Amino acid sequence: MRYGFAALIIVCVLFAIPASSIAVELGDEAPALVGTDLDGNEVSLAALNAGGKFVFIDFWAKWCAPCIRELPNVAPFYDEFASDRFEMIGVSLDTEDTYEEMLGVIADEGLHYPIIYEGGGWETRLAVEWDIHSIPATFLVNPDGIVVLKNIRGEGGLALMRKLVEDVPGFLPPPVDVQTSLAQDASEAKIDLIIHELEARKYKLQFNYYYRYEDEAGETQEVEDLFGLFITPKMGADGEWEFDLSAVPMMWDEMKQRALLDLVSSKDTATLTVHIPVGHEVGWVFLAVTYIPPELGGPIALHHAYARPPEEEPAE
Repeated sequence: MRYGFAALIIVCVLFAIPASSIAVELGDEAPALVGTDLDGNEVSLAALNAGGKFVFIDFWAKWCAPCIRELPNVAPFYDEFASDRFEMIGVSLDTEDTYEEMLGVIADEGLHYPIIYEGGGWETRLAVEWDIHSIPATFLVNPDGIVVLKNIRGEGGLALMRKLVEDVPGFLPPPVDVQTSLAQDASEAKIDLIIHELEARKYKLQFNYYYRYEDEAGETQEVEDLFGLFITPKMGADGEWEFDLSAVPMMWDEMKQRALLDLVSSKDTATLTVHIPVGHEVGWVFLAVTYIPPELGGPIALHHAYARPPEEEPAE
């Protein structure tokens, strides 16, 4: 089954090597962000938040093709939506070698929001403080300083952000953590979805995975899939949490036959493990998890990462 969604994200990340998951997660308090824009004005995330503003933060660079592709969407969106409730900050990872070209892009695209440039590339101070390893890296921080969206891309992502700011300003991400891994022998990729603070609500989730391998003829083959799951915690008669799991019917029987799901719960936490058989020698598997909150209606990215086999311990 082939969809193209995961491959699109792969291209965006591979254009911005080195690639890994972004450490600033949904629900985290945003790290400090203070700098000087190209006009010499101080830019402070905390000050904007204190003024009651949501702030959209975009780490980008002239040399990042996916970043440049986003600008025709971002520029008019900002010009229309900037207000006493919304601001945007760009953080450039350009260096002296691309500085003039960066200025050309800013002029050509008509970017009117403050952009911080320090010339450090991947070693730019703010990129290090935010632990940025791939771009574009985008975040929406609410007035309380909490990261409520990330990986915001395309017109759909901007529309979802606008809906949150205008219609659901009190939205908070679900109390969910995601961890991904690939077995030492690359036989299986694994997604651990940990739900904290259990409550009776339905979680509508989408899982994507993608990897490449060489077949016996030496040809590169691609494997890509996505599937959806519904997880509904409910309190049982004995006072213990129970769970309803469901998926697209055609997938559900296959998934049960292949034993791809494992759910373990305790008093306050549940861990759903999704096992993805690989069956080929691979160096990485790209894994992504999105959540569709009913109050927003659109998908928000919970996690995306390249899972790689753990390094072997050196022999003593």
